[in-house]
Amino acid sequence: MNSSNGALTRSRWYAAMTLMMCSIAVAACSPPAEDEDRGDADTRTIAHEYGETVVNGVPKRVASVGLREHDTLLALGVKPVMIHQWYEEYGSGVGPWAVPLLGDDKPVIIPSSASDLNIGEIAAQKPDLIVGTYAAIDKGVYDNLSKIAPTIVRPRDAEDFAVSYAQEATMIGEAVDKKAEAQQLVSKADAAFATAAGEHPEFKGKTAAVGCPLKGGGFGIYTSKDPRGQFLTKLGFTVPREIDDAAGGKYYAEISGEQLDMVNDYDELVIIDDCGESTVQLDEHPIFKTLDIAKRKNFVYPAPASDAVSHNDVLSIPYALERLVPAIARTVRE
Repeated sequence: MNSSNGALTRSRWYAAMTLMMCSIAVAACSPPAEDEDRGDADTRTIAHEYGETVVNGVPKRVASVGLREHDTLLALGVKPVMIHQWYEEYGSGVGPWAVPLLGDDKPVIIPSSASDLNIGEIAAQKPDLIVGTYAAIDKGVYDNLSKIAPTIVRPRDAEDFAVSYAQEATMIGEAVDKKAEAQQLVSKADAAFATAAGEHPEFKGKTAAVGCPLKGGGFGIYTSKDPRGQFLTKLGFTVPREIDDAAGGKYYAEISGEQLDMVNDYDELVIIDDCGESTVQLDEHPIFKTLDIAKRKNFVYPAPASDAVSHNDVLSIPYALERLVPAIARTVRE
């Protein structure tokens, strides 16, 4: 009888243990609903030129390998571990409008003189996200970067260096899990442009372009899709379609000195030193000084805050508007 009772006791114990183990297994395979929701929220998928990139969690070490993405990251409260310097004179890697947000941080700098991205140096920073939305990154480079960390590049419908500030901020905000904050930055930039345009109704519908002198007497003229062209259209100006046609899909058109009469009848020309050439004395330019637009003085040169205009991102826009718009208003064709 004692043996039978012992067998029964062991049988009940095994049954109880089996039931408990099954319960644990079921619980392990069926996480609570709130855990599922949290997992979905921590995973974002960002579409871009080369497909889709999945980002899990909140990136802590972000490498900014394009020329202006660091501005958006800083505006979102993210200090990159690596920054691609655009202008050599910006030793910290960022423009004066971004210096307060960078603070005392010392990110690794990709120098402006670098012709290619150094994959090894980027890997050495151990990033958990690589951002290259404002850069010329081909598929091979993208594949190599993606082996290091999740990488986002320009959107599918954008040419190299022709990404709008709204597209860029939205993509980066999604990637760093700050989508709402990014939308607020875009809304503030839109509002700043709307305010400036409202204060200067004389800009509306006028033809204008941003250009920079080239060697040999020509000019580089930026298209309506380029951030510099978008800066003007946001103010109400019209960037002539002939510039886009001449560019042939690139973000700027190279106009020879003999073709400069293209801009002759424009209402405004904003001239910057951003084509890698030394400063040019326009009153000594053999062709430009003969044009009606030059004689009317419907141009701004040197353009104040031209670097900020070239960036045209959510952080640089207020800085550029404050400094350049008054100069445009003084010179625009009546």
